[in-house]
Amino acid sequence: MTDKTNLENNIDPPTPDVESDGSTGRSLRPFFIGGAIIVAAVLVLLVVWLFGGFGSKAGRQVLAPRSLDTETPHAADSAKEVVTLTAEQLKNAGIVVSPVGEQMTSAAGETAADGVVEANAYRQTPAVTLAGGIVRRVSAELGSRVRAGDTIAVIFSDEFAQTQSRYLSLRTEAGNAAKNYDRAVRLAAINQPGRAELEQATKQRVSAEASLAENRNRFERTTRLARIGAASREELEQDNTKFRTAEAELVEARAREQRAAQLLPISSEVRSASEEALNKLRSSEAELAAARQRLILFGMSAQRIDRLTASLISSELAVSAPTTGTITSRTVNVGDVVEGNKELMRVTDLSSVWVIAKVYERDIARLQTGGSATIAVEALPDRVFRGQVAYIDPQLDETTRTAKVRIEVGNPGETLKIGMFVRVSLSGSRSGERTAPVVPSSAVQTINGRQVVFVATDDPNTFEVRSVRLGEEIQGSTPVIEGLTQGEKVVTTGSFMLRAEWLKLNQGK
Repeated sequence: MTDKTNLENNIDPPTPDVESDGSTGRSLRPFFIGGAIIVAAVLVLLVVWLFGGFGSKAGRQVLAPRSLDTETPHAADSAKEVVTLTAEQLKNAGIVVSPVGEQMTSAAGETAADGVVEANAYRQTPAVTLAGGIVRRVSAELGSRVRAGDTIAVIFSDEFAQTQSRYLSLRTEAGNAAKNYDRAVRLAAINQPGRAELEQATKQRVSAEASLAENRNRFERTTRLARIGAASREELEQDNTKFRTAEAELVEARAREQRAAQLLPISSEVRSASEEALNKLRSSEAELAAARQRLILFGMSAQRIDRLTASLISSELAVSAPTTGTITSRTVNVGDVVEGNKELMRVTDLSSVWVIAKVYERDIARLQTGGSATIAVEALPDRVFRGQVAYIDPQLDETTRTAKVRIEVGNPGETLKIGMFVRVSLSGSRSGERTAPVVPSSAVQTINGRQVVFVATDDPNTFEVRSVRLGEEIQGSTPVIEGLTQGEKVVTTGSFMLRAEWLKLNQGK
């Protein structure tokens, strides 16, 4: 009855086998129950945390940890870490993005040497004046960029004016020679028969003589027959008429032959005069062409030469740039007296330059023409220039025991300047160069013990957090051994702000 009452009152019944300390056991039971509840709650929280349900924002993905030493920088897109800024944050952060540069690295079997940049002698063109005179104006300075045909100097030249005057004289002579030749041709056409006419007249005279002899014999025979009455008077008159006609034809034929014989020397003279006029015309035209070509060499256009008159003769000779390039030499000033064929300036195409490296004799045997070369400049630590060995000097310098090696290097944008000192890495083959991506040291940040850079993405407000492995810093630039490729774009200014934003978004993780 007592136990029933205790159960109804939610009171545990007494345990008959508990000894005198049974009251202490009953007091510890609630403690064990509470501990079990706490352990269960901790397990639930742990499960929730592992599956991303505790304290995470909606839609945020919890990334698996990455190992810098074992995971490649180009992991799957789903594992990329990114930082996204608002337009206002991006503006305030002053983000600057630059392409990943390139830097030489050492490699076994390569030859290192110092060198200096020189102009490509095959791409240097002198600007020369063909006529002497006084320099009136100079339009180009050292280092000026000019295009082919630009006027770079003006010279006052009597020789130039005299050449124009002589051209006008020769043009007049050539015109007169052409007129004389036309007249001789027309005169020769009038006297064209010549010897052929004489031969024809002679044939006609011989024929007339034969006809006269025949008609004379017939007339004489008819006369004798008429005396004896054997021929009529009509027959005698007919033969007499034929005889007199033959006499007249012979007289005419002889006159024609005589006239042709008299004209024959005149025809020869006309023919000779025609040939002489033709030779004179050809000579005049040749001299005129030479004078015209000289004016073209002086820089006059064909249209200006055709319009040239005595009133348009000028003593000012313009000297033009012979090619497009940069003025690398200038030897004249205003007022200088110069002679013909003197070089006034030199125009150089700097899109390709030479690097002259001095290589020790012990290394010469490893090199060959056509081998590759990489060039580094201290002033441009993130740039590498490539070229080919074009010439190896067969003679060594007796003092330094070095040979000059000429390397042809492309120079887009004319970045390499004449006289720059460079460091050259030479290889015996075309594929011996060794380079590595390089970034400004300001682009590198440290997050949770790993070195990272922020890589630009297609979204201008979003940047990928890329783990990298770095080489030794040199003058503010750091080579990237692993994690980046040349041409990718990284944040070079403002990366600290991106780091702070990433830490803020990932605090507590």
